[in-house]
Amino acid sequence: MNEIADRLGIANSTAHRLATTLLSEGFLTKDLHNKLYRLGTPTLALGNIITRQSKLHMTSQYTLETLVQQTNETAHIGVLKGVEIMYLNKVECSHPIRLLSYIGKRNPVHCTSTGQVLLAHQSPKFIEEFLLNKLEKYTPKTITDSQALLHRLEQIKKQGYSLCIEEMHKGVSSISAPIRSPKGQVIASISIAGLTRLSLPAVTKTYSYSSL
Repeated sequence: MNEIADRLGIANSTAHRLATTLLSEGFLTKDLHNKLYRLGTPTLALGNIITRQSKLHMTSQYTLETLVQQTNETAHIGVLKGVEIMYLNKVECSHPIRLLSYIGKRNPVHCTSTGQVLLAHQSPKFIEEFLLNKLEKYTPKTITDSQALLHRLEQIKKQGYSLCIEEMHKGVSSISAPIRSPKGQVIASISIAGLTRLSLPAVTKTYSYSSL
């Protein structure tokens, strides 16, 4: 820990706090025998994902910045990775209360607007298999019943967007719309998130890959 602190030019307590956070997210691992830290596999996976989808990452910047200007809330681009969602890009708002999200951050599918809008556009077989998983409860408003979530997904496909009100964090809401490829396939999601009081309708439309 002393070496990390020295190289970064920070206090030991700060280095320990940062390392603990990175360990909890899987970006660092700790050898139980020699107590040394090394990069975790998510770091390599994130590098590959960003490289493969760098065009989406770069072309989304202007659209995200526009949404932030319109709403003064944080905007994200997210993709589906297994049974989680991962953020490919993020533009932070100027609001003093910041969300604990970052590029590469993974979140659950069933209680995030990004996850729900992406899941809603998967194949019936994929959705059926996903609903076999246990749906963790994060707040009193988290959907934990598979049939209730299925009904939500059907509603999302009809209305074209997903709205989550305090389903993952109390006091935080988000809204997402799908991003489609030139062939019409939903390949990602664009969202804004912030305190529940925010003006959510600003992102209630489908984006095409070429319009970002």
